Amino acid sequence: MMIEMSRALVIALLMSSIAMPMASGHGANDFSIIMRGSSLQPVVAEVMQNDSVTFYNVADTNRTIRVDLDGDGEYDQRCETEPSNSSSIRDECSFILDWDRWPAGNYYLEVFENGTIWNTLNLTVMHDYHEEAGPPTGYSFNSEDSADEDSSGTSDGLLAMSVMLILVFLVVVNRLMGMDE
Repeated sequence: MMIEMSRALVIALLMSSIAMPMASGHGANDFSIIMRGSSLQPVVAEVMQNDSVTFYNVADTNRTIRVDLDGDGEYDQRCETEPSNSSSIRDECSFILDWDRWPAGNYYLEVFENGTIWNTLNLTVMHDYHEEAGPPTGYSFNSEDSADEDSSGTSDGLLAMSVMLILVFLVVVNRLMGMDE
């Protein structure tokens, strides 16, 4: 009897999961860049919007990373690191690649040491495509008033799915009640 109830519950859960919307996307990742005494590793990186890029300074000198985001020749963002052998914990810094500040494209993050360019990271930021783009400019949907249509906005498919789920639930409850007798 318990096995039958478990089986009915599993079937009901599986049926209800069919009606749930599916979505996918990527989590925000952190991409590490190591600034050694004489090299930058890697010198080329490919990341997605909403990721972050963290620079780790393992050298004995201060370094500053600067980037021009809009191509106007002026640096828009910067972060500074201290030597790794100092008593400070500021031997790393990060850039968070927000989609509104970092549009998809190629960027050159210049690493400065003692006021001069020491090395450059070639960073490619790819568009994060799981966002909704929205309708095209000038597009109008359902802008006319119609007495025939449902004013509550409930679609026929959603209504049919809801009725199906309620029926499945009632069948499962009925079977469970019948097993108890």
